[in-house]
Amino acid sequence: MLSVRSYFFAKFYDATMKEVEEACLGAWRAELLAKTAGDVLEIGAGTGVNISYYPPGIRRLILSEPDRNMRERLAQRVEESGIEQATVADSGAELIDFPAASFDCVVSTLVLCSVKDQSASLQEIYRLLRPGGAFFFIEHVLAEDNPRIIRWQKFFNPLWNFMCCGCHLTRDTAEAIRQTGFQTDQLERVIVESAPAVIQSGIMGIAIKPA
Repeated sequence: MLSVRSYFFAKFYDATMKEVEEACLGAWRAELLAKTAGDVLEIGAGTGVNISYYPPGIRRLILSEPDRNMRERLAQRVEESGIEQATVADSGAELIDFPAASFDCVVSTLVLCSVKDQSASLQEIYRLLRPGGAFFFIEHVLAEDNPRIIRWQKFFNPLWNFMCCGCHLTRDTAEAIRQTGFQTDQLERVIVESAPAVIQSGIMGIAIKPA
């Protein structure tokens, strides 16, 4: 059953997100990813939406995606992009087969809502970054300042989690990033326009691993 849901989720993901991408996500991706440099790892790269936003000067780009259906579309997008320094990997976010301090930047866009173990995933990101390295993120999160929306997030979370292949509506990802040890001065609260109310509360920014 999961493989069937995964197939359709991957097949229709880009079309489903089109309106939100045009409303805000595309601009946020462009703003954030223009600042990436050096050796870059993207976790949960999905269908490869971020590929067109990476600057040409990056040295190495590892695009990691554990879902086979998503990875097929990702590989096709990489081939079409002509980015020679890009490589597709099949690792999940909790365990990635690279030595510690391998990357200058790690990117996560709409991924930490869906990983099986958010704490382990963030610890792995922290491990893989070099001292002073940057974690770039866009995530939808718990609506901490809106109790009414929180009630709806908690109500819909089981169904949403099932339909959207493990996506959670109630994660306090900002606090989880802080608890991992990152400096979060560049964390910004945002509204995900044109999205359902239960996923309109978001965060974006750059978190730094202390040097």
